[in-house]
Amino acid sequence: MTQFTRRTALYGVAAGAAALAGCTEAGAPADGNGTDSGDGDGSDRADGGDGDDGDGGEVTTAVRQVGAALSGPAWDRTERRGFCVLITEEHGDGAWLLDEAPEAVRAFVEETDFAESVIVYVESVGPDTCHDEIAFDDVRVEDGTLVADATVRGPDDEEVACGEAITYSAALLRVTSDPLPDAARLSVTDGWGETETVRDGDGTRDPAGLPGEVRPDHEPTTVPAAFDCDADGFERHPQMYDGEVNWGGGGGAGSDAGGDGPLALRVVSPGDDAPGSDPLAIGRGTRFRIELTNVSGRTAYVGNQGKYNLEILTEAGWTELRGAEGDATFGYTDEALGVAPGGTLDWEFEMTESGLVEGGPHADALRVCPDLVPGRCRFVFFGAADLAVAFDYEG
Repeated sequence: MTQFTRRTALYGVAAGAAALAGCTEAGAPADGNGTDSGDGDGSDRADGGDGDDGDGGEVTTAVRQVGAALSGPAWDRTERRGFCVLITEEHGDGAWLLDEAPEAVRAFVEETDFAESVIVYVESVGPDTCHDEIAFDDVRVEDGTLVADATVRGPDDEEVACGEAITYSAALLRVTSDPLPDAARLSVTDGWGETETVRDGDGTRDPAGLPGEVRPDHEPTTVPAAFDCDADGFERHPQMYDGEVNWGGGGGAGSDAGGDGPLALRVVSPGDDAPGSDPLAIGRGTRFRIELTNVSGRTAYVGNQGKYNLEILTEAGWTELRGAEGDATFGYTDEALGVAPGGTLDWEFEMTESGLVEGGPHADALRVCPDLVPGRCRFVFFGAADLAVAFDYEG
């Protein structure tokens, strides 16, 4: 069963980062046999290709083992063999991975001349602590795509004692070529010998595997005629989106992408995994959470996290639950908040009049009026591409 702690802050990004192990590099062109020597510390052997990039130029490679996976990891080993990101500039896509990296690993990137080289970051997984490195072979460039084999390396000596723990490893592969690739396609073999093609544009999370739900699959059983507040001077928070919403997913800030975009929105409620329960039927006083996850392989940007509407479906249409008396204004700052691949933003609420505004935007002015009534409710995040989820309030 999903459990919640009392909310101490509304805003936050959940994106894991792990410690890194030491590593080595090899900077010479590949010698054709798939093995270049490391720098003597025994932590890596850099493997390369045949020196021909497939587009008529020479390929030079260098490898640095990273150690533990930097993404968290943000992917499920039962669904894929690994994850990769193509880094084409020092502070571009993929830079989020280096925030917690040791100095030596960041230096490998800083020393890269991106006018003539790219870096591909690769993660995979193995069955024990000895499967903690990734080797590369057959590195080449084909029609603008970096192609290589990436294999999780186990112990050289079968007599070595290995810890019994699933181990996620990572490595950086620097490729110098002319022309430079603008995409990556790797054949990744994990520590169990399972091989799969992994591309830099692949998402890090499968939306189908995310916790929570998008909206009920049945019509609402209760639709109130209206949701009118009789307080003098009460003004509802305006609907800040325009037209249709994108149910469950879509693009980032400034995008009108539909449900196949990089962002996935879900309602997560206690008891959502209990047999026979309805995860989208929320009772009074129940705490629930809205989660926005970047399921793509690149950083996605959203606006101010307070940019959302909370609504109830009436016979007149969707009506905002919150409003304020007096000369209240409902302005929001313009900013771009980056959500790393696999990262999650969340909003936590209690299903009461006060619990729907506590800790949120304009909390000192907004209130729910009138009191809540049973019906179909929804959350619309207009800080991205008008992403929406819905649930039923049971009263």
